Amino acid sequence: MRSLDQARALCESYLPGLLDGLSKIPFEQREASGGATLPAFRASGGPSLVIPKDYGGLGASPLDAVRVTRAIGAHAPSLTVATTMHHFSVATLFTFAESIKNSGMEWALLEAITNRNLLVSSGFAEGRPAQGILSPAMTATPVDGGYRINGSKKPCSLSHSMDLLTASVAVPAQGGGQQTAFLLMPATLRGITRHPFWGSSVLAGAESDEVRLTDVFIEEELVIPTENGPDGMLDDLQTVGFIWFELLITASYLGMASALVERALADRRGAVTDRAALGTRLETATQLLEGAARAMQAGDRDNDALARVLMARYGAQDAITDAARQAVEMLGGMSFIRSPEVAYLVAACQCVAFHPPSRASVASPLVDFLDGTGPFMMNDSPAPAAQPPAAPQQVAAAQAPVASQPRVAPQAPVAPQAPTAAAQPSVVAPSAAPAAGRAIEPAPAPARAADGAPVAVPAPRPVVTYGPQPAAPRSGERSGMTADEAADWDQASSLFDGAEGIRLTARDCDLRYWFANVPQRTLRGNILGYSPELVIPDFLHEPGPLRDALIQEVAFRALAEERAARAIGYIVACAPDSTTAEFYATQLMDETRHAMIFRNHLRNLGIDERDVAAVIARETAHDRAAILDPLEDYGMPIVRDRQDFLGGVVLLTILVEGFLAPSFELSERKWRPIDPRMADMEKGAAIDEVRHLAVGTSIIREHLQRHPDDKERLVELIREGMRLWEQLPVSDQLTRWENWFQEGIAPHLAAIGDYEVWDGRRLIDTTPEERLQKAVEITSIVHSTRLTDMGLGRALIY
Repeated sequence: MRSLDQARALCESYLPGLLDGLSKIPFEQREASGGATLPAFRASGGPSLVIPKDYGGLGASPLDAVRVTRAIGAHAPSLTVATTMHHFSVATLFTFAESIKNSGMEWALLEAITNRNLLVSSGFAEGRPAQGILSPAMTATPVDGGYRINGSKKPCSLSHSMDLLTASVAVPAQGGGQQTAFLLMPATLRGITRHPFWGSSVLAGAESDEVRLTDVFIEEELVIPTENGPDGMLDDLQTVGFIWFELLITASYLGMASALVERALADRRGAVTDRAALGTRLETATQLLEGAARAMQAGDRDNDALARVLMARYGAQDAITDAARQAVEMLGGMSFIRSPEVAYLVAACQCVAFHPPSRASVASPLVDFLDGTGPFMMNDSPAPAAQPPAAPQQVAAAQAPVASQPRVAPQAPVAPQAPTAAAQPSVVAPSAAPAAGRAIEPAPAPARAADGAPVAVPAPRPVVTYGPQPAAPRSGERSGMTADEAADWDQASSLFDGAEGIRLTARDCDLRYWFANVPQRTLRGNILGYSPELVIPDFLHEPGPLRDALIQEVAFRALAEERAARAIGYIVACAPDSTTAEFYATQLMDETRHAMIFRNHLRNLGIDERDVAAVIARETAHDRAAILDPLEDYGMPIVRDRQDFLGGVVLLTILVEGFLAPSFELSERKWRPIDPRMADMEKGAAIDEVRHLAVGTSIIREHLQRHPDDKERLVELIREGMRLWEQLPVSDQLTRWENWFQEGIAPHLAAIGDYEVWDGRRLIDTTPEERLQKAVEITSIVHSTRLTDMGLGRALIY
């Protein structure tokens, strides 16, 4: 089909490889929950589509964006609906930045979305009378250094895959009263949880579940006031945001209908006059949308323009549903029966009617606009009673209903969102915040061979920047664990269980604390890190992938811990006072001991003491050059040459332990039923690392409270370090280890049995990819929690 082919060609020019990448994914997988299409969208540069070139984006015009969105919708309906919410949020953000000419934070954020392919979800208001899209959807309580945010957004597209969440909130104004502010928050902050909401199989891939915020701490810097703009700025934001949304969401469904019409025309079913009528009906929608996009492109962006765009949307909506119905009728019953895609597409096309604003809610202002009695103004008068969705028989015929409750028309301007059957209030008072519950995404079933044994599957490279979200919700409250409990073998919490929120200071963990707690409570008197009664199974002495994975992992740990200890020596030397010097002296002891116990474990595995150094050198040669050397080259001049104590603490806490500790904790869990000595050593080391992370965080936090002028320097240091880390092949290393591990455990599944590597997940059911994603998930949580607690959360989002 000519116009669709042109849209595809334009999509390829903006997002090369996207449509081919989508075509390689089975249709049912594209549309299922789990975000199967998002890696292809990211890889093609999709997140930057509508970001202006001045901000480093692709700069797609409204017309081009409509055409690209249509092309995507023809291939992946859920993806185009979900990413429309991203584009809406981003368009609102750059309109906001251009309107108020703020401090530059918005500019930097937009560049980060482009450079790091971040996905942004929308938590704006849902239907509050006389308010625009920036009206508060969340409640904010001022606390030391920022705010505690509570609220709920349902549905929230991209709920599981978002990197950032944007929202509006009411905060106290300087002169009294309240003012509206714009929130930018990393999606990995503690207290952000996901809960089931979207019950239909249609558009399930848009991830439109509920997102709850429960006592989420956000720094003051990430709350941007909107009072500095010109008069009417919020109205302008509302208008431009709605225009973008109406164009792109309608184009999404135009793409779905186009896929059906293309099938019908290609099959040459029916009379030529019927085919011509079908194509004409579809092109009616195309011309309406593209005409509205051209008008926006020419600068038509006021309230009158919004009225014209809405009329174009409703006209296109009728043409889309008509064309979808006619195409299915022309394709015939056998095509409907034999092709799940046909049934799915015709059901999905009906959802175009469910996006705000409903026709009923804007009928009166549209009449005022049309007859000239007044300007087009979205009002807050009650809408007529809800009516059944259009063409319910078509949805029922497709056996994929999109709603189980009646649709309620919104009473006022609402933030665009994924289609929903029932409007839900989004503000949740702190006292009524929903109780945290489990996140809903089940892990995928592992691939299995004919005999039922798991098959090792090469895992894709996980990217720490936008890792998966927490599998278990975390409260926004900091851990109340005492320093003594944090050192106790039986009471200490792990990073997997929320220990990233523990607060400890250097004063809590001085030399007296270390001598009183670590040898007996953490080590339990076991100098080598494990209980003496534990034994290594014979099969770990036999050549094979399991032994290879273990030896390489142990060798790398030994070398990495030794490198860390040498760097910490310089931190001790430039510590500004005896308290911090004492703490880092204990950390130097910890890291040196870790290196010793891992070297010793190579001896446990049958390597002669005289050969240990050579084995470490051989097994770590590649990873040392690719990972440890670049980190050392970056960090050592800071602590050795410049004697920058604070810089060294930041790098050690965030870039070394913040990245490596979660993967080391995963090591303890996966080796527990196979090599209990290794697991004990990893557990003891992890208890130490949690303490190191907590104290490092408090040192930076207290320093910035005394010297806020040092924040920009430390933020830039973190940015540089994170850019370096993203270039290191850590995921290649972990993928290699996990694939060997997966292959190696296949003969020992019966011995491993029902052992759960984390709550509710048996080790033998996990895949290399799942375990790696779990480590990436915890890494994201540790980073967001620690940087926010330090007062450096701004480094997370650009």
